Amino acid sequence: MPRVQLLRRRDDYERHFSVLDLGTDLIKVLTMRRDGGEAIVLGVGREHMPVQALQGGAVVDVDSVIDACNRALEASEDMAGVVPGQVVVSLGGELVKGFSSTVSYPRDRPDQKVRDQELRNLLQLVEKRALREAQNLLEAERSYGELEARLVHSSITGVRMDGYPMISPIGFQGRNLEVTVFNAFAPQSQVGAVETVVHELDLELMAAVTGTYAIARACASEETWEGGAIYVDVGGSATEVALLRGGGVEGTRMFNLGGRMLTRRLALALGISPADAEARKLRHGDGLLNGQQDRQVREVLTPDVDVLLQGLNLCLRELSRGEELPPEVYFSGGGSLLPELIDRATEGAWTRGLTFVSQVVVGRLEPEDVQGVADASGQISSPQDVAPLALANHALRTEVEERDEVNGVMAGVLRSMHM
Repeated sequence: MPRVQLLRRRDDYERHFSVLDLGTDLIKVLTMRRDGGEAIVLGVGREHMPVQALQGGAVVDVDSVIDACNRALEASEDMAGVVPGQVVVSLGGELVKGFSSTVSYPRDRPDQKVRDQELRNLLQLVEKRALREAQNLLEAERSYGELEARLVHSSITGVRMDGYPMISPIGFQGRNLEVTVFNAFAPQSQVGAVETVVHELDLELMAAVTGTYAIARACASEETWEGGAIYVDVGGSATEVALLRGGGVEGTRMFNLGGRMLTRRLALALGISPADAEARKLRHGDGLLNGQQDRQVREVLTPDVDVLLQGLNLCLRELSRGEELPPEVYFSGGGSLLPELIDRATEGAWTRGLTFVSQVVVGRLEPEDVQGVADASGQISSPQDVAPLALANHALRTEVEERDEVNGVMAGVLRSMHM
């Protein structure tokens, strides 16, 4: 076992960080090192999440989550031989709402160049409007009681001056400035729970971001950015969805159906324990069951896979806003290993009532689809590793964006709002 090194030099501290992916069934931790424009996986830690510690992706038992995270962090740090002080965390839950907002701003003096303060004022206007929309969405969930929305992540996805796209409007002249920003909101109580976990782990929070937002940005090729795609991460108790359209992530949603539902159905149908049902489900996904057992599992799981895909259908109806959807659909997460999911998604019955640009094409994401990340640990091999790798990619992108002109202003706005 390598000797664990505390990072005392500032440049070493800045180069290293941890990734904390809080899954309902499994906590996944990566110890990372920035190396130029790439993030290198040095260590991996996995720990089973205590039952009921998370519900629908949201932390409900803080102490149990802290204990499990500590064990996963120690395993990852022991493998890497370093102890990072910074962390990027996944933020999930049915009440996490992500969507894009666009504000068109007619300038009174189009002959004057755009300055930082003018852009800053416009971004604050976008945030206020988006916060009102997020609060309205949360208030619609009356069964959860009174909830206060909090902005947890924001990124500029498009800038236009008089209809022409540009990277930054600062220093340009024009009459009509248009900015599109992706915003993610969560209930204040949920954000506070995640912050408590990070604080008790003695870590500095770099970012909290929805998993599918990170996956969409990390896995989309240039062609996909242009044509759009749908990203679906199937977890233990919840499934997250991101819609990439129009050159940016337009929205993210989550619904409370996932792998645990399939395990319970299998246990009930076969008269076996949940632990045995989970093991059999995993062996089925790996193609290790004999012919009779494989057919038996497939017959039991197929109806519930159809239910999960109907949940996806309803989620996309909300995200599409009545417009055509991109035809590429990519699945990730442990649930994507089930052959029934990919088979039934490819057959397309679940798309009824949705309109796509062209015929739907279904695929499964693998770790090598995540851009800007390399594995030096030898422990990354499954679609369930896509989400933590994408969070590492997000950390790299955030660092670059804060250095560029327009997103540097965005970062200043967020800090001023105490995010």
